[in-house]
Amino acid sequence: MERAIQGTAQRHTYDIGAWPPARFLGSLSGPAREKLLSIGSPQQYPPGERILVEGTPGDYLVLLTTGYVKVTGKLANGHEALIAIRVGGDVVGEMAVIDDVPRSATVTAYDDVEAHVVHGRAMRSFLEKCPEAAMQIVRLSNRRLRRANSWRIAFGEFTVRVRLARILVELAEAYGKTLGSHTLICVDLTQAELAELIGSKKRAVQQTLTGFRAAGIVRTSRRQTEVIRLDRLRAIGLLPSIGHRQDPPTRIFAACSESPVHRTHSWRPAQPTTPLIE
Repeated sequence: MERAIQGTAQRHTYDIGAWPPARFLGSLSGPAREKLLSIGSPQQYPPGERILVEGTPGDYLVLLTTGYVKVTGKLANGHEALIAIRVGGDVVGEMAVIDDVPRSATVTAYDDVEAHVVHGRAMRSFLEKCPEAAMQIVRLSNRRLRRANSWRIAFGEFTVRVRLARILVELAEAYGKTLGSHTLICVDLTQAELAELIGSKKRAVQQTLTGFRAAGIVRTSRRQTEVIRLDRLRAIGLLPSIGHRQDPPTRIFAACSESPVHRTHSWRPAQPTTPLIE
């Protein structure tokens, strides 16, 4: 039943026509979006299928319309770590298409994914003829670069408690379904994956989540997290309160001007990955 609820929430939030402006497809005008989708080939991916593979040629990109995927990258020790989540309205694989370089990450379907595959030559031609879309691609790249830089700052400056609070706020606001006064995060994440996202050890995440549960801030079950007190999480994460204007808007470990605090239970890969980049 819980899985069914998650699937329903995901489809309802990210179905065609419901993409927010923060998603690439949602940022385009209706005519530009329709034209772009028309040059792509519809494709469906079952859960577990690899859509893009790190190191392979980047001769096409994928426009996600429904479902969600996980973006992973290989560390120096061979371990594959989670570095981002993408949902309906997002684009994956665009960097390799534009730069004509091999894929920098692997993208795997973790839900029933519907998408449009656009070959590199067709996409480059489209961008040349559609300045609006080209500008949105540039803005997308800039946002992801700022996020990657903010991650590096967060790894060195903030405790696991602050970083975990921030990622839970991000997940709730970007991928959440409101259930009364609570918010259900509509993507399946293990505690190990949460640890990978914030550059920590799994045990530190477990201990911090235990504290959050005891304080009535979150409720967790197998691969499911429900945020009870979003305001408390924002405060712990040193984020502006809801309604406070933040300019420019940022997500996941936005750089803060607060003084650094002592890190506890933190972990940094020998060669840190670059988050949120395909």
